[in-house]
Amino acid sequence: MGAEMTALLFGSVPSGRWDYLRTYCPDPGLVICADGGVHCARAAGYVPDLLIGDWDSGGRPEAGIPSVTLPPEKDLTDLQAAAGLALERGFVRLVLCGCVGGRLDQTAANLALLEWVHDRGGEGLLLDEGNEVRFWDGASLTLPRDENYRFLSLIPLDRTVSGLTLRGVKYPLERASLTRGDTLTVSNEITAEEACLSAESGRMLVIRSRKRNTN
Repeated sequence: MGAEMTALLFGSVPSGRWDYLRTYCPDPGLVICADGGVHCARAAGYVPDLLIGDWDSGGRPEAGIPSVTLPPEKDLTDLQAAAGLALERGFVRLVLCGCVGGRLDQTAANLALLEWVHDRGGEGLLLDEGNEVRFWDGASLTLPRDENYRFLSLIPLDRTVSGLTLRGVKYPLERASLTRGDTLTVSNEITAEEACLSAESGRMLVIRSRKRNTN
């Protein structure tokens, strides 16, 4: 998908490194900073196109950069507001970063936001320096082997996942069933040139994790 259709969204969780973003977003079509995410964007070397937030996590409106001020008491997080704005502007691919590792409730909400983006016609990808997370609805999915990511894990979101098939991995499955809370599909590995995933029903998070700590 072209860079012109990719929006890069920054939350306010700092990182020790940001260079991994250049692989995914060398030149995004839009950079949105949710509140204190403006500091993360600048640390990563990106110029913000838009600031949005209630300004309780270190951000504020700045001269020369369009901004949207949200009320402190509202029905959605700053990051969800940023994602909705990106979708409204026609950006199909949303890359989210700076949004895990802070408050646990915020991290959980940001992971769930990937499904929200999907249900509104977008494709979300959540990144930090050690992980890549995407929402998956069970349709055929191919993932190339990547030396940067050793582990492949699937986390069921629905109560039941049925007909799960995994090929090209260390621990293959054929039409297996999972129940939400199962850890059967945690810490698999891609062993072929690519892994082929499919499921008859059920929604999941697909997580690829680096083979070593990046601290």
